[in-house]
Amino acid sequence: MNLQEPSNPHGDVKRLTNDRECLLPLMDSLNSSGQILGLLNMAISNPRTTISDISTILRRDVMLSARIIRMSNSAFFVRTSNVCKTIEDALQRVGMREIARLIATATMQGMAPPKLRAYGITGDQFNKSVLFTASASQLIATEVKLDPNVAYLAGLMRPLGILVLNKWAEQQFPHVDKLVWGDAGSLLEWEFNTFGVNHIEVSSFITRKWGFPASVSDSIEKSTDQLASINEAPMSLILQTAETLAESNRATFHAQQAGASLRKDRLDALGIKSVQLIEISRTALHQSRNV
Repeated sequence: MNLQEPSNPHGDVKRLTNDRECLLPLMDSLNSSGQILGLLNMAISNPRTTISDISTILRRDVMLSARIIRMSNSAFFVRTSNVCKTIEDALQRVGMREIARLIATATMQGMAPPKLRAYGITGDQFNKSVLFTASASQLIATEVKLDPNVAYLAGLMRPLGILVLNKWAEQQFPHVDKLVWGDAGSLLEWEFNTFGVNHIEVSSFITRKWGFPASVSDSIEKSTDQLASINEAPMSLILQTAETLAESNRATFHAQQAGASLRKDRLDALGIKSVQLIEISRTALHQSRNV
């Protein structure tokens, strides 16, 4: 999406069209975990990094460490009856390949406020929708033999911009609760008209700044491109399919999003059949309720 002139239906309020750097401090105010996520991403990408190295970084954030320990004992990750009591235990349980997924999930869960006032939804609604889409993305990637961890991270971080724009709106708009998206077209159109950018653009920008793999940021950025091909952007097609699954299963955070249909050309390009998506949806719903 490359629109240049957003409308201004809410008065003389600064737009974000050409100024996204100002959003970075908002991430730190949302959750201190954002400050160390870049360090963790760089550490995880280094093949010489050990669990001890990651534990040392995580100890900078007590709340994040506590969430990681709790999640490692959840049905989403648990494989044994043993209870993890330390951050080292938690990281040993999930293993190095899944550490990024665990840390990113814990970080996102800690960011959502009780209510996203600009969007008119609760933090619980947001988190459940995000976890469904991330899980569905991972499961689809596994079926089509693409990297499931990249797919999970991309699905998880794709809505990150919603949290940022909500925080920005609370600071900029005196009557932020009146902004709530209603019958104003698509969510992305409403965001652009209200803020000057949409949450996909913001998510791609923030994940790049945080040091996520380029494959994650690129797939987020291209996930609204309905002309993307399987050769150009396979992960983007996965994100599109997972988002549509969320809509068809009413696992989105907003009722107005429900009702989309799966595109056969997208499924054919991925090499996946619609019948496979039934089990994927069932599993994603189960996982999103058990983190």
